Amino acid sequence: MDFAATDVKKLREETGATFADCKNALSDAKSWDDAVKYLEARRDKKADKMVTAGRETKEGGVFSYVHHNNRLGVLIELNCNTDFVARSESFRNLAADLALQIVGVAPKYVNYEDVPAEVIEAARQKFAEDPSMARVPEARREEVFNGKLKKEFSEQVLMMQPWVKDDSVTISDLVRKVIAETGENIIVRRFSRFALGE
Repeated sequence: MDFAATDVKKLREETGATFADCKNALSDAKSWDDAVKYLEARRDKKADKMVTAGRETKEGGVFSYVHHNNRLGVLIELNCNTDFVARSESFRNLAADLALQIVGVAPKYVNYEDVPAEVIEAARQKFAEDPSMARVPEARREEVFNGKLKKEFSEQVLMMQPWVKDDSVTISDLVRKVIAETGENIIVRRFSRFALGE
C-alpha cells in the first residue's frame, strides 16, 4: 500500500503503536483497515506475553475519584511490575478511566472469577427453570448456561463492562491496550465504591 509520512503519524495517533510498527504495517497491508488490524493483533500478542510472563505486580498505586457533587467516590488499587510504569501518564490515565467507570456503572466484582459460587449457582438455577432451556439439546446445554451466565454478570463485572467513553471497547481491552503500551502486566487488584447514604 502506498502511504505518506502523514499516514504513519495518523496511524500512530489512532493505535498508539511505534513509528516503525506503523510504517511496517502500512507497507505490508493492502488497506488502512488491514494495517489497523495488524497492529491490534500485534498489541494483543504483546499483552498476552506480559500477562503470562508471571512477574510480580507489587508496584502501582491507590487512586481516588470523588464526583463533583461529593455524593459518589471510588478508591481503586491498580498494580504493575515497576514504579517506573506506576508513575507513567498512561498508567495514571488508566486509573482515572477505571475510577470513572466504577463511579458511573457501579460494578460489584473485578473479574468473573470473583463472583461467589453461590451467586453463580442461584443464577444457574434461575436459567434451569426457564422453559426455553428445555428446548436446548442436552449436549449444548452447558455451553448455553455458560453463555447466559457471562451475559448476566457482564454488567456486574468490571473487566467485562463496555467502557463508558467508548462502548465498542471493554474494560479488559482498555487494560490490555495499556499493558501493550507500557510493556508490563497491569492488574486491577480491588476497588471500593462509596455512595452517600448507602
